[in-house]
Amino acid sequence: MALILTVDDEPDVLFLLRVIFERAGHRVMEAPHGQAALEAIQEQRPDVIVTDLMMPVMDGRELLETLKADPKTASIPVLMLTANPNGALGADVVMRKPFSNTEIVESVEALASGS
Repeated sequence: MALILTVDDEPDVLFLLRVIFERAGHRVMEAPHGQAALEAIQEQRPDVIVTDLMMPVMDGRELLETLKADPKTASIPVLMLTANPNGALGADVVMRKPFSNTEIVESVEALASGS
């Protein structure tokens, strides 16, 4: 069971991701933007981060750059969900929206296990 931090400014997407990951047996933390994600990581370190690219306050690219620049968070794998994969450079996995429930669970589980 992995702890997954989902980051998206759309409440419906956060809800959908929570349902998908909890049904697969994982625990889920949520954040509405990158800045809130960084704050959540200070409380509890996730095994994997699943983030949107386009968000207010701090977008997914800024979040990814901040995570990779900090030795304490640089090793956390990141799956970027986006309609525009060109902006997701540096993510461990890039997945287009809309995504397959099975594919996102398999990708997150592979990231969590280090494979």
